[in-house]
Amino acid sequence: MLAAAAAALSGGRQGGPAELAVDTRAPGRAVPAPFLGLSMEWTSVAPYGGPARPAIVALLRRVEVAAGAPLPLRIGGASGEESSWNPSHHGPRPPGVRHDIDPATLAALAGLARGLDAPVTMGLNLQDGDDRNALALARAAQRRLGGRLEGLEIGNEPDLYTAARTFGPPAVRRLRKRVRYTPADYVRDAGRYLDTLAAGLPARSRPRLVVGGFAGSPAWPPTLPVLIARHPGTVGAIAAHRYGLSGCELGGDAASGRAKLLTTEASRDRMAGLDPLVAIAHAHRLPLWVAELNSAPCGGAPGASDSFAAAVWLTDALFALVRAGADRAAVQTFDGAVYAPFARRGTGAEARPPFFGMLAFARAATRGTRLVPVRIAGGGGRVRAWATAARDGTVRIALIAGVNARSVRVRIATGPGRPCATVRVTSAPALAARTGIADRAPRTVCPRGGAVPVEVPGPSLSVVTLPARTG
Repeated sequence: MLAAAAAALSGGRQGGPAELAVDTRAPGRAVPAPFLGLSMEWTSVAPYGGPARPAIVALLRRVEVAAGAPLPLRIGGASGEESSWNPSHHGPRPPGVRHDIDPATLAALAGLARGLDAPVTMGLNLQDGDDRNALALARAAQRRLGGRLEGLEIGNEPDLYTAARTFGPPAVRRLRKRVRYTPADYVRDAGRYLDTLAAGLPARSRPRLVVGGFAGSPAWPPTLPVLIARHPGTVGAIAAHRYGLSGCELGGDAASGRAKLLTTEASRDRMAGLDPLVAIAHAHRLPLWVAELNSAPCGGAPGASDSFAAAVWLTDALFALVRAGADRAAVQTFDGAVYAPFARRGTGAEARPPFFGMLAFARAATRGTRLVPVRIAGGGGRVRAWATAARDGTVRIALIAGVNARSVRVRIATGPGRPCATVRVTSAPALAARTGIADRAPRTVCPRGGAVPVEVPGPSLSVVTLPARTG
């Protein structure tokens, strides 16, 4: 199955055009606003909020403008469980804590949030058991961020507390937190944090208290209904983590990793695997936030997570998450990570392949749109598509062409009365490309014979905008 899918999306013989039809009579789920966000480690707040901040903000603003919605920031990750509030840098650090969060850290975070006009969810250290320190950090963040502090996430991947990991580049060492840690331990510890935060923060301005954030062990999600029931009215959201490839040690060569990312198993099926968590969240009338999303865990897989194949994967995965019922998805990064959507260069910032996956999704899934069914006939499986419809009748179609060195012809059925379409193409020299990605200016294509003919290069991410019918 993997070989067949990879062959279909890596070239093959050019056949007839793919015939595409969108059914706006059956609108599906609305795209939540804001949906697409960015997650970063606590250790990256200072680098991103330093001299390079204006360039980083300007780059990310392109995504916000395309989506018509702010880009929520989530701060935490593995470093969240190794960081604590220490404003004066006095005293010995608790066991397992390696990083201080201080007023300068919060100032850098406030600068990023202000530049993006973005809500912030902040990760709290659960493993050290210091709920009073977590409350002190929350209060300091409220003073610095004000109403932009939207959420407080209690812990990060507690199902991995007993595991130590070293990965990179750059070299990252994740500490072992506990010799033994069970789901029952999590319910007890997270419950204590919920009680402390609920009692210590004013109810009218209290951020959402976020629980979950498991790495994927199936034994842990059933703890969430128990936790919610024991602390009624306190939990404000459930967090989840999702990566296209599983396991820190992926094995195989880069070409194998790229081929796996091009399969629907890595994008659509992996995102649909969140169904149980979505069901738990929505049964309790809570949002499900994918707090970490990227192509591969542990900083990414070299040659795959930093290639255009990762951009192709990301656009497909983001749409799949909307369909699965997720209410938010934050692309995970840290300074220098393989899977980072941008790279910091002194006072500048450079877009990397995953950024273009974010941008294509934002262009096609703008604020106020709903998913609509799209059907493709022919084309040999060389192109995938998602479609949205706006209230005014505008239809946007994301064309995902994961093919090497082959153009893909697509005919989009329009019927009578549709004006000329706008086509925006982002292309790369090859799926393995890390540079040389071209984000082309929009061009106009008019219907012929009841269809808009579009020829997209391979590989590429294209967004076709069909204005509302006239007359």
